Amino acid sequence: MNTYVLALLVLVGSAGISPLFANGAYGCGSCGHGMSSSPGAGNATAPDVDDYATGRRLVHFEKYAEAIPYLVRAHAERPHDADILAYLGYARHMTGDDDAALDSYQRALTEDPDHKLAHEYLGELYLGTHNPTSAQGQLAELVRLCPSSCDERDALTKSIAAYRSATPSATTSAAAPPAKP
Repeated sequence: MNTYVLALLVLVGSAGISPLFANGAYGCGSCGHGMSSSPGAGNATAPDVDDYATGRRLVHFEKYAEAIPYLVRAHAERPHDADILAYLGYARHMTGDDDAALDSYQRALTEDPDHKLAHEYLGELYLGTHNPTSAQGQLAELVRLCPSSCDERDALTKSIAAYRSATPSATTSAAAPPAKP
């Protein structure tokens, strides 16, 4: 390794920049340059990153199955952290394990009943299981938490609208009660 690159890595590491980016494990994401299939690959001497940061980064790169073991370890280290539980639930949902995802979201909301991301993700899970009424309940919580709007509220609002437009029966059943004979 040339001296300039080594000096740059030392400088980046001392500046507190994530070792996953400093050691080349992940690149810019658009060209694939510097991408590796495993976090921490590239520079064997790079310091370890905490499991939550690694799991969250993998979720952002849509590597959900790879993120789960990191998030499970992070949860074992910090069992009352609602952020970890929300990301763990999302990774599980995206890999098709909706029962485990539901459990993670509910536990996140037990730890922090006002956790906006857990409410959004839980609402999206309900839509995926064709339960728009429960999704609407999660949206109501987000309206309470951010009356002037927030990213989570906006995202769930759009998901519910898309679900309703794709499922015409969901619009009629949620909008009006059945007619009485």
